[in-house]
Amino acid sequence: MPVKAGDIEQGLIESLGHSVGERLAQEPAASYREFVRQYYHWVPAKDLADRDQVDLCGAVVAHWRTARSRARGEAKVRVYNPERERDGWESPYTAIEVVSDDMPFIVDSVTMELSRQGYAIELVVHPVMRVMRDPAGELTEVLEPGGATFGFLAESVIHVEVARESDPERLSILHAGVELVLEEVRAAVEDWAPMRAQTTALATELRRQAPPADPHRLTEAHEFLAWLADEHFTFLGYREYELDSDDESRGELRVVEGSGLGILRGASPRPVKSLRGKALALARSTEPLVLTKANSRASVHRRSYLDYVGVKQFAPDGRVVGERRFLGLYTTKAYKTSPQEIPL
Repeated sequence: MPVKAGDIEQGLIESLGHSVGERLAQEPAASYREFVRQYYHWVPAKDLADRDQVDLCGAVVAHWRTARSRARGEAKVRVYNPERERDGWESPYTAIEVVSDDMPFIVDSVTMELSRQGYAIELVVHPVMRVMRDPAGELTEVLEPGGATFGFLAESVIHVEVARESDPERLSILHAGVELVLEEVRAAVEDWAPMRAQTTALATELRRQAPPADPHRLTEAHEFLAWLADEHFTFLGYREYELDSDDESRGELRVVEGSGLGILRGASPRPVKSLRGKALALARSTEPLVLTKANSRASVHRRSYLDYVGVKQFAPDGRVVGERRFLGLYTTKAYKTSPQEIPL
């Protein structure tokens, strides 16, 4: 029976709760009742108006089963083509289910990855639920919106439907892409505070060991790093490099092992990058900051080319011996700031 848009708020949730109860007769109702109530609550009525209640119910039950057991910090992902006999519901689309700790940028990043792989998005369901889990990770209760109990977890429950994909290999690539972007979101969120704090540490280092640069440029560098940390930059990655440039005509830039944070935490870059000509001259210059664009797009938050902020490291004799590199995106606040208020 198709769902009428005008009836969704009044009757759909109650009706689904009854249908789900029949399918989960062996489960304690307290553990899934609120899950069902919140699942479609914030979805625009028009997005569900033409859908069969049997399939709406089946999608909730399928996602509940994915969410039922989850370790803290784990991101569960399921990608499949729903079949009524196997899954309890059917759809002309491919479904992606995610259950994860709630984090900033998570929905934008997941849908961005789907678009990057060329999939048209038909539906997004995204309640954030406060849940209780036992030590084994089993879901025991979903709290009412705004409810709080000691030890509760805020979890993102994401259901996305995309144009149907029948190729098993492509489904595997889709699954792997969603898992990878969730890992990168987690890394960026977990390391955001250390990356932001690093701006203060590097500004302090430039003051204590001032390079042979114009004092005005050093003041600008200090103020710019503080400006970045004041909600003007979304820190996504950080890594340190050593510069070996004893040879007049060539130099080498080496990654400092273990220095990566955020999306660069587990990256495997080329251990050595050779520098010559203009690239070497830029690396050796006493200009304390390097501001440019990276040649890759962000996988977290929004799919723009990454902004690159490099902070030179100087030896006591004034030689450049390394670079500390931030990758991220300037924020909306930064783009709305008058150029007269930006320190550079």
